[in-house]
Amino acid sequence: MHRLWILILVPLSLAAENRSWWVGYQYEPKAVVTEYGDQFSAIEFLTCENAKYFTDSQCNEVSENGGAFSRLADLNHDGVKERWSVGIAKYKTGKYPYANVVVVSDPTSKKVQQVLIVELEEPSFAVFIGDESNMTLSFCMLCGFFMNIKWENNKWMLEFPDEE
Repeated sequence: MHRLWILILVPLSLAAENRSWWVGYQYEPKAVVTEYGDQFSAIEFLTCENAKYFTDSQCNEVSENGGAFSRLADLNHDGVKERWSVGIAKYKTGKYPYANVVVVSDPTSKKVQQVLIVELEEPSFAVFIGDESNMTLSFCMLCGFFMNIKWENNKWMLEFPDEE
């Protein structure tokens, strides 16, 4: 009986750890950047271009689930694609110590058009899910916790979907 318990416990714990690494993932931002708001002491934009933020396996899983940390998209449907990037920021002071920061910029000039902020208690990551005409900001890839990105009154907004 004791051996059976160990044989069952080990595979289940390994599967759970492998399947849901993103639920507990945290990254402490360290880069001092002031162009996205002086309320932050540090901000970093996540990427899979090197091993600084994620392993190859984690990046593959993000991609396989339709996620991206940066994407070109025309979410206001004006025929022009903007560069959408998401990162983690640390506030200098305030109620919440961290934020996911979404920067919308011109892909050619790199000029920032808008910055969207989601306040956080811990430095967790978010990914864009969707395509170039309809995206959401997902906070744990497969758990259903996300915000819709919408164009309203000549600006982009993040909002939780209506609860039904």
